[in-house]
Amino acid sequence: MMTEGEKLIIELFEKIKKQQWDDIDKFIHPAFQSVHQDGSRNKEEEITTLKGLHMGEYYLSDFKMTQEQSLMVVTYTVRAQELIDGKHTLTKPSQRLSVFVKSRGRWRWLAHANFIPIEEVK
Repeated sequence: MMTEGEKLIIELFEKIKKQQWDDIDKFIHPAFQSVHQDGSRNKEEEITTLKGLHMGEYYLSDFKMTQEQSLMVVTYTVRAQELIDGKHTLTKPSQRLSVFVKSRGRWRWLAHANFIPIEEVK
């Protein structure tokens, strides 16, 4: 049985892969913040980064979810083929953390941590 957290992560990855920017904008909470190997980003900066990401196949696993009323934290492992800012990401599995908040009856992406190393294109 798939948890609500798994469903949210899969929904997010599918929206990114299909480049559904209007849906992504609505899915991300205005107070969103992320942290990456190269620094932190707000909502607008994250969307700009996502628009520069070209996602190929991806594999999600090792989901762990905690929830308290309208707050949900999901950690998971991703192995993906991605091109970010013209740089290839490593395809080895990496841990990620996403936080969601329930607002007006729907879950929205509030925070994200992704420390996947980015390699220079060779």
